[in-house]
Amino acid sequence: MELKQIALLTDLAKNANSEKKDKEKVVATLQSAKILTKSGNFTSYFSNLSRVANSSK
Repeated sequence: MELKQIALLTDLAKNANSEKKDKEKVVATLQSAKILTKSGNFTSYFSNLSRVANSSK
């Protein structure tokens, strides 16, 4: 990766971390990535994440 690409990705990550995130936006993003179903459950490919999410509650 070139230095310019690394700098752009670093800036993108900083911007993403500083954005305000609400629950609806996060859920919509996870659903569009096929990580969550429409009902809010993890898809079969990401079933291990449900264990992590449940243990953090």
